[in-house]
Amino acid sequence: MLNLITTLERFEDLPALLNSDVDTILVSVEGLSSSCACKLNPDELKETVQAAAEAKKQLAVLANMTLHEGMLDDADRLMQYIAMQENISVFFADPSIFGIAKKYHMTDRMVYEPETLMTSIPDAGWWIQRGVEGICISPILTLQETVEIASTVKKAIVTVHGRTLMSRSYRRLLSAYKDQNHLTEDVTDNRDLYIVEKQREGSMPIYEDETGTLIYSDDVLDSFDFIEDVLKSHPIGLLINGGYITIEEQLSAVSAYKRILNGEDANTVGKEYREQFASEPLDSGYYEQKTVK
Repeated sequence: MLNLITTLERFEDLPALLNSDVDTILVSVEGLSSSCACKLNPDELKETVQAAAEAKKQLAVLANMTLHEGMLDDADRLMQYIAMQENISVFFADPSIFGIAKKYHMTDRMVYEPETLMTSIPDAGWWIQRGVEGICISPILTLQETVEIASTVKKAIVTVHGRTLMSRSYRRLLSAYKDQNHLTEDVTDNRDLYIVEKQREGSMPIYEDETGTLIYSDDVLDSFDFIEDVLKSHPIGLLINGGYITIEEQLSAVSAYKRILNGEDANTVGKEYREQFASEPLDSGYYEQKTVK
């Protein structure tokens, strides 16, 4: 069965997601995640694990930070806790996390998610040979490239909806800008900041926390015109990113793609969604173009 996945952006949204048609909820946690989403503390993670089990939902933990030597002990403790829970996967980027997973015999619950870097069949194949549960294809590939990888590796997760992470820096760029320009506004953990490139009109969300700086796309990817081709490549999962969209949009996206998976016409479902959120910058992302806009 194809796995419909979405992210938990705000802890208070958990009940709504648990009552939705989503199969797996991808959560960020303190000490492992670099994301604009809320990062669950240990108590919140335990509460989420219990609530998901009661609702018969799968959980996944985002472990996309690059770990340095002094961070490994805390990461090890988190991975040990995750290993003891049932039905929790880990979306990882740093190979050191995979090394810890081997220690706890949970490599088959690991999903390689290097964000924009998973762009080739050999790379995907190498990780699948290591016994991982799956790989996440870069969301900045064309439809042809996405379908080719998913059709070949058979264990691919495809991002089908939401804002795309375009850039990550482990430098705190907003703080540097603030200091350089003698500004007083709080820029850390501020979700109301945007940048505009000279050659674009759209506003790109930019977010800084203790892990660095993240820049997201000015548009919101929707895959309604392309989802049938994606499904023909037989991915194991579809990912809906909830960052910088409202919970109403996120829940409606989950419902829309679930309807398509249940056999409803993608064009009809897509038309309804676009009419409902006509003010949003919905776009086809990189499906029809290479690399840059």
